[in-house]
Parts: sequence; C-alpha cells; structure tokens
Amino acid sequence: MKRLLTLLLVLATMSMVLAACVQNGDAQQGEGSGSDTNAPEQLDNLPEDLKFDGQDIVILSRGVQKYTQDEIAVPELTSDPVNDAMFNRNIVIGDRLNVNLVSKPLEDSDPFKTVAEIERVVKAGSTDYDMFAGACYTTLPAALRGTFYNLRDLEYLDLSQSYWMQDYNDTLSYGDQQYTATGMIALSTYRLAMVTLFNKELFDDRSIPYLYDAIENNAWTLDYHAALVENFYQDLNGNATHDEEDLYGFVTSATINVDAYWSACDVSLVEKDADQAYKWVLDTERLSDSVDKLLTLCYESGGTYLCREVDGTAQPGIREMFAEGRAATTTLRLLAVELDEIRNMQDQYGIVPMPKFDAAQKEYGTQMHDQFTVFAIPASAEVSKLEMIGATMEAMASENLRMVKPAYYEIALKRKYMSDPIAWDMLDMAFVNVVVDAGIIYAESLEYPHHHLRTMIGEKKNTVASQYGKAASRMNKQLTKIVDKMDKLQ
Repeated sequence: MKRLLTLLLVLATMSMVLAACVQNGDAQQGEGSGSDTNAPEQLDNLPEDLKFDGQDIVILSRGVQKYTQDEIAVPELTSDPVNDAMFNRNIVIGDRLNVNLVSKPLEDSDPFKTVAEIERVVKAGSTDYDMFAGACYTTLPAALRGTFYNLRDLEYLDLSQSYWMQDYNDTLSYGDQQYTATGMIALSTYRLAMVTLFNKELFDDRSIPYLYDAIENNAWTLDYHAALVENFYQDLNGNATHDEEDLYGFVTSATINVDAYWSACDVSLVEKDADQAYKWVLDTERLSDSVDKLLTLCYESGGTYLCREVDGTAQPGIREMFAEGRAATTTLRLLAVELDEIRNMQDQYGIVPMPKFDAAQKEYGTQMHDQFTVFAIPASAEVSKLEMIGATMEAMASENLRMVKPAYYEIALKRKYMSDPIAWDMLDMAFVNVVVDAGIIYAESLEYPHHHLRTMIGEKKNTVASQYGKAASRMNKQLTKIVDKMDKLQ
C-alpha cells in the first residue's frame, strides 16, 4: 500500500509539472534549453523491459552545497517543485530498472576531499561506490590518473543523446575515451551559468530602455555596458566617497565574475586540432582588447563597484547590493535567483546573457563556473554491475530531462523566481550558447591560466603581454602531458 501511494504521488506531481509546461508553451529540447512537453513517456533508448535485481547503486558526491544538495537525492517530499521532482525521479528509476539509488554525500563540501575519497577507494580496489559526482575542475585531474572507467565502453550509456552536454563531450572525449560526463543529469550546469541581471525600476527611473532592447538591436556589448553604467551612480550616504553604500550602474568582483568574460568575449584558451589533441590557441590581441574594454567598464566611468571578498567570496555582497536596489546591473551565477537576497528582492529584475565583445561577434557566450558537477564511474566498480550502473546513469539523465528540468526551468525558475516572460527567452538564449573550454576546465592541470584575467582586473593593469606572451610553449607542453596521460589510459 505504501508503494502504491508513493507511485500515485509521483504521477500527481508529474501531471502538475507537465501541465505547467504546457501553459508556458513548448520549448526546445536539449541540455541548454526548455523542455519538450509533448515528449514520449520514455526519452532514452534503454530497452523497455530492462530490469536488474534490485541492487543498490551507491553514489559518492560532495557535501551539501546550495547548488548540489538536490542533484542526487532528497530525503522527502516538501511541496517544492524541484525537490519533489527529484524525489519522484529516483522512485521512477528504481521502479523502471529495479535498482535502488543510494546517495552518499561527504560531510565536508570541499570538492578536493571528495576526489581524495574516490581515489582512496579506487587505489584500494574497493567497490564501495558505483558512481561519482564531483566538481569538474577537481575531477578531471583524477580522471587523468586512471581513477574512472571509460564511459564509452558501457552498453547502455548513450552520450550522443541531447540530455548529455555535447560541447562537454566534444571537449573531453579523446578517440574512444571519455571518463566524465555532464548535462541535464546535473542541475548545477544551469545554476552555475554566468548571466547579467538588471534592476528594472532603476532603468525606469532614468527612462533607460531595458537591456532586452540592446539584445534585439545587437547592441549589448562591453562598450554599451560601459557607457550605460555612467547613468546610475549616486552618493547615497553623502560622504563623497565611492563605497558599498552608494548606488552604482554595475556591481561585480575581480574573482569568479571575471571568468565569465572568456566566453562572453569569445576568447578561447585551448581547442582541439585535427588529431583531437589539445592546442593552446589564445588570441592575445583579442584578449588584450577585451581587457581594455573591461578596465574601462570597471574603472573609468565611476559607475562600477567591485565588491571585496569576505571569507573568500564576494558573491553575498554582490547579491545584497543588487537586491537592495544599489546596483542597476550585475554579473552573477544563475544560482543567485534561488537564494534569499534575490528571492526577497522588492524591485523587479530581468536577466540577459553576458555582453558580447562587439556587435560583430555572432553569439552571446555563456561561461559556467567550473564547480559544475560531472559524473563518473570508479575504475574499481564491480564488473558485474557495470551494465546496471551505465543504465542507471542514462536513466538519471533522461528522467531529469523529463521530470526535473520542467520543475526547475519552467516552474521554479521561470514562474517562481522571474515574472518576466521576455527574461525567459533571454535565459534560453544564454543556455543555448554555453561554452566549454579545456583551458578552463583543466585549470588545475594547467596552473589556472584563466586566473590571470582576474589579476589584471583586480590590479587595474593590462598585462596580457607579460602574462601570456610566452605562455604558448609552456601550455602546449602541459597539454601534451594531458594527451600522453590519455594515451596511457587506453
């Protein structure tokens, strides 16, 4: 009876989710867009009669963080749409495949400690964990050390499906090898996307058109942003000093917020050559021009404030200033709209992609903060369970597209956090153009080359020539080491 009641709850929740999606209209399918509400009951190619023997699938993940706490499992139904969709997803997968998902998050949220734990287990030859979910930038070095199983060898895992992030696959695969994957399986790929928020009431007060107009006119660029912020500064506390109590046109930081401009300005660090080997491709001239534009935006207008870091982060301060109406625009991870400051914000706000380098740039590029979650299978996983693990991972991704994504994207995000239908379209635009650069996601192995941009903005100097002038030779040597390690894993 208890099982029956649970399944009835699942069906009821799914019906409400799908009904809400139909009201919003159909959206594109894939890892970077809205949900197809007319999709068939089963979105993957797993055999309909595929059943296993009820074993546990134990998943190791980071400790509780706001953007990962509901990615694997939640303890109970709470009437929150995302929470309940995840709860129900696991019941559906369990019933569909006759498996039991068991979430084992570490108490410590440090992503390096999660990697250390999975490496310890693998080195010991233990089968304690069947699946691993970790931060991208800490997980990839472990993959090069032989910690994970080749996902391309699994019968039931089809990484070509739309619910897997294809840009990530293209960047991380090497021949017939790929050891980590992400996409719809991880809500953090949405939550950690960098976007621009703007305060509508501050724009209205000055009769300035919303940034939607700039998007429509192909004018939303760094130069436009720099000129825009001059219109907003006010010395609210009357002390003739630019401080955090004043009103600004733009509030940001010289840390993770700066990372967003690599993709926004269409500047790549690493790409693949014809032989699928990584090559350093940085265009230092374009990067230097981008730095000049960013320095103008941040320092020359008097309308920008760079929040200082407190306890290693500037994000709460940025959110607070924006939520309290002291910033006309800001750059934040999309996660911010789920947090208390923005959720309780009195003013209406809109969301657009990051500004382009210039009007000639074809698309708006979206950077994901490199803490987004990737999934892998420990190299020590029990061989007899590999088919079951692969099928479960596939179902987790496909059922997320069918059940969790509509709850998050259409109900929680679009309805609960944003009341502006145009902003929904802007969000779709941002997710279509997510960029995955090997130079950033392999940052730990390459000594964090993208952090030099943070340094330049923080120090108010364009030092591209000295920071990157001789980097190509050194970086290509490091990239060759990465490829050599991949060769040894075959």
